[in-house]
Amino acid sequence: MKEAGPDLVLIGHIVKEMIYFPNRTLGPVLGSPVAYGSVVAARLGERVGIVTTVGSDMPDDLLHPFCEAGVDTSGLLVEPGNWTTASELIYYESGNKEIRYPQKAPPIRFEDIPTAYHAANIFYIATMDHDVPLETIIQLCSLGATLAIDLGGYGGAHSREHPNETEQQKPSRLCELLSYFDIVRASVEDCAHLLGRERVATETGEEAIVRLFLDWGAKVALLTLGERGCVVGTPDNILRVPSHRGKVIDTTGAGDSFSTAFLVGYMHTGDIEWSARFGAATVINIIERTGGVLASRMPTRDEVDRRLAV
Repeated sequence: MKEAGPDLVLIGHIVKEMIYFPNRTLGPVLGSPVAYGSVVAARLGERVGIVTTVGSDMPDDLLHPFCEAGVDTSGLLVEPGNWTTASELIYYESGNKEIRYPQKAPPIRFEDIPTAYHAANIFYIATMDHDVPLETIIQLCSLGATLAIDLGGYGGAHSREHPNETEQQKPSRLCELLSYFDIVRASVEDCAHLLGRERVATETGEEAIVRLFLDWGAKVALLTLGERGCVVGTPDNILRVPSHRGKVIDTTGAGDSFSTAFLVGYMHTGDIEWSARFGAATVINIIERTGGVLASRMPTRDEVDRRLAV
């Protein structure tokens, strides 16, 4: 019998990442929403695959977490003539952060997606910086799966360039992009770049952004608020779900991990509140540890269930 393909596929560049904290430096480590999300989902027991491109400069040891967690890497394409995307994540004492890209891999094409992935339930576009062009997204729609997107890589916090004030007031390109997606995730930091800081300055504004994404066509909209949890909604219901409390050591990858854990929960239950709580219980296990994308840093389903029971 032919082995089943992944149920969840994450698409976007993985990176060689250097992380600069005010008092220490970490790296190079494996990073990116695709890296965090896929290893998290695999550790939770899901069949998960990735679609990404790297060059021959990608150290083999950085790819080991995929194998250790059980991620399907059929869509990991090594292109010797191109670069691996490299990132520098800088945390300042003020609490602000900055991301830089010394080098970038080429965009991801629809043809890069293995045919064995075409029957997946969810495709999650989770880019660093416009890694997946609109043409690829439109072609993905033909597969009939649920499409999810993280806006951090489309003018949000991960992106090198952000919309100007005019684009923030009339976000026509963002509206068009979201029209192709069923599930939309953004952080408050992303929305400050995409829509202007004044629109996310209050709880009323946060809920209004969720409604805006729903008005633009999303069936589920998710706005993450860091330590304050998230706002999640459907056209029928918008609610707030708090984060789990714990001893926080390293929040790098928290949003990416939460979003993917939410998708795992939603794929099985269709319940937005339970899925958000499942995501929060997953993330607290991760941010109480450090080390970038490591299989050992990510919780098993049993560990998450124990947090949910508290």
